Amino acid sequence: MPDGTLIHAPLDCCDEEPGLLPVAEARARLLRGAVPVAGDDILAPAAAPGRVLAAAPRSARSLPPFNQSAMDGYALHAADLVAGAAPRILRRIAAGEAAGPAIGPGEAVRVLTGAPVPPGAAAVVMEEHVALRGDHVEPRRVPRPGGNIRRLGEDLAAGDVLLAPGTRLDARHLALLAAADVGQVAVRRPVRVALLSNGDELGAAIRDSNRPMLAALLARPEVAVTDLGILPDYPAALAAALAGAAGNHDLILASGGVSGSDADHLPGALRAAGGAVEVLRLAQKPGKPLAHGRLGDALCLFLPGNPLAALVGFLTLGRPLLARLSGAAEEAGPAPLAAMAARGFARKPGREEFLPARIAGHDTSGLPLVEPSGPFGSARLVPLAAADGLLWVPAGTEQVRAGDALRFHPFAASFGLA
Repeated sequence: MPDGTLIHAPLDCCDEEPGLLPVAEARARLLRGAVPVAGDDILAPAAAPGRVLAAAPRSARSLPPFNQSAMDGYALHAADLVAGAAPRILRRIAAGEAAGPAIGPGEAVRVLTGAPVPPGAAAVVMEEHVALRGDHVEPRRVPRPGGNIRRLGEDLAAGDVLLAPGTRLDARHLALLAAADVGQVAVRRPVRVALLSNGDELGAAIRDSNRPMLAALLARPEVAVTDLGILPDYPAALAAALAGAAGNHDLILASGGVSGSDADHLPGALRAAGGAVEVLRLAQKPGKPLAHGRLGDALCLFLPGNPLAALVGFLTLGRPLLARLSGAAEEAGPAPLAAMAARGFARKPGREEFLPARIAGHDTSGLPLVEPSGPFGSARLVPLAAADGLLWVPAGTEQVRAGDALRFHPFAASFGLA
């Protein structure tokens, strides 16, 4: 985008009206100029859940760190891995104890799960598969060589790469880092986001619901939010606020002021502040109007003012943009669930649609049966609060019938609202 320009999406074919941009193309435009933020934090893994790796950590030790018994049993020498053997039991080794001296033919050691196996041991026979005769053990089932022994370094060797840059650290990764004795990790610094709502109507009569909703969606370890509050419909004041926020933020996220009326000033204010802006009309329902751009080093994303439209716009476009800025690998987000329509309903074709929906049950194979959770409306919050997720309907669909295959984005799994 050339600096200071106001660009409208080119005309496209669409069933409902011309000029609507497919969401995938809009997402590509937003991501085209986005790069991961510069700067790392060095943290202990315990302080880094949710953060995005900037560099690949390497293991400080091998796993397992020694030859280890996989279960309770008896460590045997190779000479005793034959039918009729009855080696003498020398001692017992529990987890955390030393392996002790090597064993030879005719000798066995009682080992517990996780204990080191002594040198000279070729296999461990499970305790369920032996008969005890005084201080001798008779295997009733002879193990194969190497059986029931976890070998030194079979999981990973010291110096191995553990995780790739771009990994968002979660409980699995913290377990691996702890086991591998990694004391510090390099993670991307948090993405600095300036959040605001725009509109003179927001105040005593109409409460601002978008800012609290978006703030909750931004409440993640890899994001640092500055709340700029509600800005009125004064172009000069908007331009000054945008210019001030651009100097120390990576992203300016706003809702309202983009629908195209004479009271919608955010795109013009961004241009007046010296930024570049592109106004889009999306083939998406709700959330058709949207604008994005850049002011200095800060990217800007301006969402619609209606709550459901702002939510859908953030989830389909804002979240991938934040993932790119944070350096995370999972820009596309989790895949939707396969689902079936619990009942039929009609709709106006032309734009792909996200409907608040609830799970009404499951079919015999376990697929969720979903249905709209209330009357549709991009300003309605009650159906959204009653929903289990968002039901995606393709642009060309005019009639959904009971039993039709659908895609369902559960809030907890797909959009991280829980």
